[in-house]
Amino acid sequence: MRKFQIFLILLGGFLLAGLYMEQKYGVVSAYLKGDMSEAERQEYVLELHDKMCEKQKYITLVYRGSKAEMQEFVQDSINEAFLIDNPKTSSDYDYMHFVHKASHINMSGVGNVYTVTYEMEYLENDEQTKKVDKRIKKIIKDIIKKDMSDYEKIKAVHDYIVDHVEYDTSTSYNTPYYALVEGTSACQGYATLLYKMMTEAGIPCRVITGNAKGQLHAWNIVKIGKKWYNIDATWDDPVGAFGKTSVRYRYFLKSDADLLDHVRDKEYDKVEFRNVYPVALKSY
Repeated sequence: MRKFQIFLILLGGFLLAGLYMEQKYGVVSAYLKGDMSEAERQEYVLELHDKMCEKQKYITLVYRGSKAEMQEFVQDSINEAFLIDNPKTSSDYDYMHFVHKASHINMSGVGNVYTVTYEMEYLENDEQTKKVDKRIKKIIKDIIKKDMSDYEKIKAVHDYIVDHVEYDTSTSYNTPYYALVEGTSACQGYATLLYKMMTEAGIPCRVITGNAKGQLHAWNIVKIGKKWYNIDATWDDPVGAFGKTSVRYRYFLKSDADLLDHVRDKEYDKVEFRNVYPVALKSY
């Protein structure tokens, strides 16, 4: 009798656990389905993207498919999430990519159904990003006018960043939040902030990483007409005498030939990337 009671208790616990997993993640019903369709894979990536935009630390999703393909898919899904560019927000795409620090993935399951838990690390939390968003909307309203040309918009954003951000020589601070709210950052903060402000101003923009004078560096490309131009707000913001800064345009709207000492990382130097983002042969 006692063994039967223990059995019932264990069975009840198993059923409750199954009900919880079904309600929260849909794990039980997933066993009744086959491998994920292409549309379901896209939904998986989109859900991951949305939760990363919210800076969720733990993200749990359900994968259906072969174990052999699982590891590659769940890892590639992070990179695919970075490529989603929702026109309703400037906090995904390059912004999300460069405020993301690291991912740790745990997978468990049997058969063709697995629970995938991502443990995410971010350089910015959700509250900080919201503060950046709020401040940028106000700044853009103040510095961007309806009758401005694209060139004038780009210059206004470039000058604002150079005027209001000081380079963090310790490189301890390297996010748009520190650049905009705290007023100091290293190059990645400059470049990601410029990306977000340009996007909010309606200017197509990307973040480029590579080396400059032998050191890891980040800068941007922006689009005017049908061509793209290099722009490096960090290097246009030199620390001058007595700790003051001055705006200069040595790295403003430059061709590759005129962007001295900058070498792109391979992913930004591929033919496929350059075909999508053709840089002008002459500086603006």
